[in-house]
Amino acid sequence: MSKIIIQRTSENFNRLRDYRIYIDGEKIGTVADGETKDFVISEGQHSIIAKIDWASSPEISFDIKDSETEIFKVGGFKGGNQLILIMTGLAILYFILKVLLQTNIAILLLLPAALVLVYYITIGRKKYLTLTKIEPGDLEKDKIGLTNTDNK
Repeated sequence: MSKIIIQRTSENFNRLRDYRIYIDGEKIGTVADGETKDFVISEGQHSIIAKIDWASSPEISFDIKDSETEIFKVGGFKGGNQLILIMTGLAILYFILKVLLQTNIAILLLLPAALVLVYYITIGRKKYLTLTKIEPGDLEKDKIGLTNTDNK
């Protein structure tokens, strides 16, 4: 049998929620924040997708041979961790400006970050998660840890 290894990045967004992993439309398991898991699958042509709530990653098709291992990395949308910091900073700035200027015009500071979130929960929902296939040569560059690989 063949297997796939799923490595999930650690992030602030979605920290408390597991990603559901689907192969050919069927759920094969979940991956928690920062966790690495392996799953046994049959050889042949497959598609993989990661989901969380109503959002997902783009679907990736791949071919796997008998006794072969494919590695995938999954995480939240690009810039998700930075978006939390930016939104926190903008919220603090908003309250400072509101006190100093005695106006609500500072609410416009929060608009760009809010629009990014609205995009990812509406038309960008199939790009909310990132899912990438790790090629064997990229293992050294990526430095992913394959220590916790039991299928729970």
